[in-house]
Amino acid sequence: MKKVILLLIICSCIVVGCASEDFKVYRTKSFQYGEIVEIEEGDKLQLFKDSLYLIPEVTFPDNDLKGQVEFRKIGSNLLSEKSTLLELTNLEDSIVDLTPFSYNSNPSGELSVFNFNKQVGIIESTEKYIPISPKMKQEKGDYIGTGTFTNGENVIMFFEETNGIYTLTRWDKQGKINKEGTLTAITKEKNLSVESMAVFEDKIYVYSYKSNKVYVISQDLKLLHAWNIEGEMRKVIPEKWGSSVKFVLQRELHELFIYNYVQPEQGIYQLTKTGLEKLEYGQEKYKDMYLYANEGFYSLHEKQVIRTDTEDIYQGVLMKNGDYYFTTTKDFSHPQKELEEGKAYLNKVSKKKLPSFIDSLKSKE
Repeated sequence: MKKVILLLIICSCIVVGCASEDFKVYRTKSFQYGEIVEIEEGDKLQLFKDSLYLIPEVTFPDNDLKGQVEFRKIGSNLLSEKSTLLELTNLEDSIVDLTPFSYNSNPSGELSVFNFNKQVGIIESTEKYIPISPKMKQEKGDYIGTGTFTNGENVIMFFEETNGIYTLTRWDKQGKINKEGTLTAITKEKNLSVESMAVFEDKIYVYSYKSNKVYVISQDLKLLHAWNIEGEMRKVIPEKWGSSVKFVLQRELHELFIYNYVQPEQGIYQLTKTGLEKLEYGQEKYKDMYLYANEGFYSLHEKQVIRTDTEDIYQGVLMKNGDYYFTTTKDFSHPQKELEEGKAYLNKVSKKKLPSFIDSLKSKE
């Protein structure tokens, strides 16, 4: 029996040793509203298909231009469960930036890959990378939106600025285009723009400032609906780098909304099967339910916005079960301690404690 125990101890040490060679393993600690664990500085927090990942910077193990992206899956205990690698094949330089198409609660979890400020591809999941060739960029322009269907196909929206042409492309599971069409041909309207795009329940939603409409397009790239934007949200003028009108998903309820994050008082609209329906506050089913986007919690029960755009919180995700994860440079388990250079933390607040945590943010406003 003693030999068996000794053998188990040795095996445990070997396993821990192997894990620490891949990445550091930290112990979780508690803070007033949840749990916290130290992570590597620079790790990005990203959601793919309802699973949470930390993503370090792109590495080049063979000293060539074949980059690797590591995805460290995070469990509910804040510790890494497993690590997978994805290769980026068409890089022109070792300076690589990974940028989410939409942070926080947007349905899309895809990452845009930039090589020296040039769009070169889209990471659809931990297993799939869609490279965009220079020839395709020349023909179709920049990609400005994307989404994934439940059958593994993807949709990418391109914009060719010189001629003002928006093109929707549908990609198969192998990352090849199998259908495409211009937005003008699909909608039969010429006065169009694309400020926001989302894929929800295998339908494509496109918001156009110029036409003041939301277009609902099928996976087969056919127009299903064209809904007018009503009320104060009409004619919200886009800024140079994009529009303040965004689609946002409430994951717990699996409901899609659209709103103006600069002026949320204009109203929050739910996208239903029949059109846009303005949210009425005070409904019981929305008690302690929030939209989390653009560095803020938007209460669906009360007309209230609580911003989190402080130096303490710089990335966050509200999960399907209502738990909230966010990254910081501050150790919330020792809130009075000064920031330490090179230190970063991943934090978790359970759904049960989230209202109290949000109240604590209110006191800082």
